[in-house]
Amino acid sequence: MESKDIIQLLRLQRHDLMNDLQIVHGYLSMGKIDKVKMKVNDILEAFHQERLLMNMNCPNFALWLLQLNWKQPNIRFNYLLHSINLDLSHIDNTLTSVGMTFIDILTMAVSNHEELVEGTIEINEISSSIELVITVKEGVINKNAFKVGINNKIDNVSIYEDNTNETIICTFTFPA
Repeated sequence: MESKDIIQLLRLQRHDLMNDLQIVHGYLSMGKIDKVKMKVNDILEAFHQERLLMNMNCPNFALWLLQLNWKQPNIRFNYLLHSINLDLSHIDNTLTSVGMTFIDILTMAVSNHEELVEGTIEINEISSSIELVITVKEGVINKNAFKVGINNKIDNVSIYEDNTNETIICTFTFPA
Protein backbone atom coordinates (compact mmCIF):
# COMPACT_ATOMS: atom_id res chain seq x y z
CA MET A 1 0.00 0.00 0.00
CA GLU A 2 1.34 3.39 -0.94
CA SER A 3 1.35 6.53 1.19
CA LYS A 4 -1.41 8.13 -0.88
CA ASP A 5 -3.63 5.08 -0.26
CA ILE A 6 -3.06 5.30 3.49
CA ILE A 7 -3.89 9.02 3.46
CA GLN A 8 -7.04 8.31 1.41
CA LEU A 9 -8.12 5.61 3.88
CA LEU A 10 -7.56 7.95 6.83
CA ARG A 11 -9.39 10.75 5.02
CA LEU A 12 -12.40 8.53 4.38
CA GLN A 13 -12.48 7.25 7.96
CA ARG A 14 -12.32 10.84 9.22
CA HIS A 15 -15.13 11.80 6.81
CA ASP A 16 -17.32 8.96 8.11
CA LEU A 17 -16.64 9.93 11.73
CA MET A 18 -17.45 13.59 11.00
CA ASN A 19 -20.74 12.52 9.38
CA ASP A 20 -21.61 10.48 12.47
CA LEU A 21 -20.75 13.37 14.79
CA GLN A 22 -22.85 15.77 12.72
CA ILE A 23 -25.80 13.40 13.06
CA VAL A 24 -25.27 13.27 16.83
CA HIS A 25 -25.02 17.06 16.95
CA GLY A 26 -28.25 17.37 14.95
CA TYR A 27 -30.10 15.00 17.29
CA LEU A 28 -28.78 16.94 20.29
CA SER A 29 -29.95 20.26 18.84
CA MET A 30 -33.43 18.77 18.38
CA GLY A 31 -33.41 17.31 21.91
CA LYS A 32 -33.67 13.71 20.64
CA ILE A 33 -31.57 12.13 23.39
CA ASP A 34 -32.76 8.59 22.62
CA LYS A 35 -31.53 8.97 19.02
CA VAL A 36 -28.20 10.36 20.32
CA LYS A 37 -27.77 7.33 22.58
CA MET A 38 -28.52 4.93 19.71
CA LYS A 39 -26.11 6.67 17.33
CA VAL A 40 -23.33 6.84 19.93
CA ASN A 41 -23.82 3.13 20.66
CA ASP A 42 -23.55 2.40 16.91
CA ILE A 43 -20.32 4.43 16.71
CA LEU A 44 -18.87 2.66 19.76
CA GLU A 45 -19.77 -0.76 18.33
CA ALA A 46 -18.09 0.11 15.03
CA PHE A 47 -14.91 1.10 16.87
CA HIS A 48 -15.11 -2.09 18.95
CA GLN A 49 -15.35 -4.17 15.76
CA GLU A 50 -12.40 -2.30 14.26
CA ARG A 51 -10.34 -2.98 17.41
CA LEU A 52 -11.16 -6.69 17.19
CA LEU A 53 -10.12 -6.69 13.53
CA MET A 54 -6.81 -4.99 14.33
CA ASN A 55 -6.10 -7.52 17.10
CA MET A 56 -6.67 -10.64 14.95
CA ASN A 57 -3.13 -10.55 13.56
CA CYS A 58 -4.27 -10.61 9.94
CA PRO A 59 -2.96 -7.32 8.53
CA ASN A 60 -3.60 -8.09 4.85
CA PHE A 61 -7.20 -9.12 5.45
CA ALA A 62 -7.80 -6.20 7.83
CA LEU A 63 -6.45 -3.70 5.32
CA TRP A 64 -8.50 -5.24 2.49
CA LEU A 65 -11.64 -5.12 4.63
CA LEU A 66 -11.07 -1.52 5.73
CA GLN A 67 -10.57 -0.44 2.10
CA LEU A 68 -13.43 -2.46 0.63
CA ASN A 69 -16.16 0.16 0.83
CA TRP A 70 -14.13 2.98 -0.72
CA LYS A 71 -12.52 0.93 -3.46
CA GLN A 72 -15.86 -0.48 -4.63
CA PRO A 73 -18.23 2.46 -5.21
CA ASN A 74 -21.44 0.42 -5.33
CA ILE A 75 -20.61 -2.10 -2.58
CA ARG A 76 -21.15 -1.52 1.14
CA PHE A 77 -20.22 -4.19 3.65
CA ASN A 78 -20.27 -4.12 7.43
CA TYR A 79 -18.21 -6.59 9.36
CA LEU A 80 -18.90 -8.49 12.57
CA LEU A 81 -16.19 -10.32 14.44
CA HIS A 82 -17.36 -12.74 17.09
CA SER A 83 -14.06 -13.79 18.66
CA ILE A 84 -11.72 -11.96 20.96
CA ASN A 85 -7.94 -12.53 20.86
CA LEU A 86 -8.14 -14.73 17.79
CA ASP A 87 -4.87 -15.12 15.88
CA LEU A 88 -5.57 -15.48 12.16
CA SER A 89 -1.98 -14.98 10.96
CA HIS A 90 -1.87 -18.50 9.50
CA ILE A 91 -4.82 -17.78 7.17
CA ASP A 92 -4.31 -14.04 6.58
CA ASN A 93 -3.44 -14.39 2.89
CA THR A 94 -6.14 -17.02 2.34
CA LEU A 95 -8.84 -14.82 3.91
CA THR A 96 -7.68 -11.90 1.79
CA SER A 97 -7.66 -13.97 -1.41
CA VAL A 98 -11.12 -15.43 -0.74
CA GLY A 99 -12.50 -11.98 0.07
CA MET A 100 -11.04 -10.40 -3.05
CA THR A 101 -12.23 -13.25 -5.27
CA PHE A 102 -15.70 -13.11 -3.70
CA ILE A 103 -16.00 -9.37 -4.39
CA ASP A 104 -14.75 -9.81 -7.98
CA ILE A 105 -17.40 -12.47 -8.62
CA LEU A 106 -20.07 -10.39 -6.87
CA THR A 107 -19.19 -7.36 -9.00
CA MET A 108 -19.53 -9.40 -12.20
CA ALA A 109 -22.89 -10.83 -11.05
CA VAL A 110 -24.45 -7.45 -10.32
CA SER A 111 -27.10 -6.88 -12.96
CA ASN A 112 -27.23 -3.09 -12.60
CA HIS A 113 -23.87 -1.55 -11.75
CA GLU A 114 -25.59 1.63 -10.55
CA GLU A 115 -27.41 -0.23 -7.74
CA LEU A 116 -25.96 -0.45 -4.25
CA VAL A 117 -25.02 -3.95 -3.10
CA GLU A 118 -25.05 -4.40 0.67
CA GLY A 119 -23.87 -7.19 2.90
CA THR A 120 -22.10 -8.37 6.01
CA ILE A 121 -18.78 -10.14 6.51
CA GLU A 122 -18.51 -12.18 9.70
CA ILE A 123 -15.73 -14.20 11.27
CA ASN A 124 -16.75 -16.92 13.70
CA GLU A 125 -14.63 -19.34 15.69
CA ILE A 126 -16.36 -22.73 15.68
CA SER A 127 -14.51 -25.40 17.73
CA SER A 128 -11.43 -26.19 15.61
CA SER A 129 -12.29 -24.05 12.60
CA ILE A 130 -12.73 -20.48 11.48
CA GLU A 131 -15.76 -19.50 9.43
CA LEU A 132 -15.85 -16.57 7.08
CA VAL A 133 -19.54 -15.88 6.49
CA ILE A 134 -20.50 -13.38 3.81
CA THR A 135 -24.13 -12.37 3.52
CA VAL A 136 -25.37 -10.39 0.51
CA LYS A 137 -28.79 -8.93 -0.18
CA GLU A 138 -29.70 -10.58 -3.46
CA GLY A 139 -31.89 -7.85 -5.01
CA VAL A 140 -29.55 -6.77 -7.82
CA ILE A 141 -27.53 -9.95 -8.22
CA ASN A 142 -27.80 -12.49 -11.00
CA LYS A 143 -27.95 -15.46 -8.58
CA ASN A 144 -27.06 -18.11 -11.13
CA ALA A 145 -23.98 -16.27 -12.41
CA PHE A 146 -22.96 -15.58 -8.82
CA LYS A 147 -23.30 -19.22 -7.70
CA VAL A 148 -21.47 -20.57 -10.74
CA GLY A 149 -18.66 -18.04 -10.26
CA ILE A 150 -18.28 -18.85 -6.56
CA ASN A 151 -18.33 -22.62 -7.08
CA ASN A 152 -15.81 -22.41 -9.95
CA LYS A 153 -13.33 -20.09 -8.21
CA ILE A 154 -13.46 -20.91 -4.50
CA ASP A 155 -13.18 -24.31 -2.80
CA ASN A 156 -14.95 -25.40 0.39
CA VAL A 157 -17.84 -22.98 0.24
CA SER A 158 -21.43 -23.63 1.20
CA ILE A 159 -24.09 -21.36 -0.27
CA TYR A 160 -27.47 -20.90 1.36
CA GLU A 161 -30.34 -18.77 0.08
CA ASP A 162 -32.57 -17.23 2.73
CA ASN A 163 -35.67 -16.37 0.73
CA THR A 164 -37.42 -14.79 3.71
CA ASN A 165 -34.71 -12.11 3.99
CA GLU A 166 -33.82 -12.21 0.29
CA THR A 167 -30.17 -12.88 1.08
CA ILE A 168 -27.45 -15.22 -0.06
CA ILE A 169 -25.19 -16.58 2.66
CA CYS A 170 -21.77 -18.00 1.73
CA THR A 171 -19.76 -19.79 4.37
CA PHE A 172 -16.05 -20.53 3.94
CA THR A 173 -14.39 -22.80 6.50
CA PHE A 174 -10.70 -22.81 7.44
CA PRO A 175 -8.69 -24.72 10.07
CA ALA A 176 -8.23 -22.82 13.32
